[in-house]
Amino acid sequence: MSTYESGVRQIIDDFLLEEAKKRRDYGDYWSASSAGYCMRKNIFDRMHIPLVTDDPRKQRVFTSGHVFHEWIQKLTKEAGVSLAQEIELQDDQLMILGHADDLIKTNDGIILYDYKTVSSRSFNYSRTSMSRYHRMQLGTYMYMLRNAGIPGGFSQDQLDLDITEGRILKISKDDLRMAENILHWSEGLEKEVVDYWRTLNGYWDKKMLPRCTCADYENGFMAKEQFNPYYYDGEPCSLKWYEMHKETEHETVQA
Repeated sequence: MSTYESGVRQIIDDFLLEEAKKRRDYGDYWSASSAGYCMRKNIFDRMHIPLVTDDPRKQRVFTSGHVFHEWIQKLTKEAGVSLAQEIELQDDQLMILGHADDLIKTNDGIILYDYKTVSSRSFNYSRTSMSRYHRMQLGTYMYMLRNAGIPGGFSQDQLDLDITEGRILKISKDDLRMAENILHWSEGLEKEVVDYWRTLNGYWDKKMLPRCTCADYENGFMAKEQFNPYYYDGEPCSLKWYEMHKETEHETVQA
């Protein structure tokens, strides 16, 4: 029988960090879940700039959320209301890959659900509103379902889909309180989603590095050291860190 000096906790953390590395690799595509985030951060991700710290605590949070996802999806499937889950989505025009959590059949039509687990503190101040990041992520999934089809499985026509509503279901991990935030499809939302991804692709194609906008949204929480994966020497999405680890050159711009 083999022994492990650091105990079971270290085994778990090592596994989670390896899984995190796999999740970051989308090849030549962007991750749909990064919609609305700082474009410099997204470019760092696609360039595979190493994270400043690989904190296993963050991966534990991600994994606990995944466990809740599977539990909810199991319930909706057993209830007979789930049409499809973990739907692989791909848009070759905007270069996006993603997975939609759950398509739920209701009396009012088919609704796209995205499940989010949060702390009780986060739940208390966000239960009645949808953040920019959640809005852009859900809007991106809706756009892809409406326009890009579903590769390797079934098409929108086969499901007879007309996705006009998406919902974020937030679950407090501490006490299982729940709240739903609703997003309706509109021409304005479509323009916002498409403009974001086209702008990001424009920076990438021209090898340009936009300014960090992490401090511009949601009270700037993504600019803080504990939330920004490229925070270095007092700077979120640090240019110093980029210069130390880049393999290709991108011109820095302020736009």
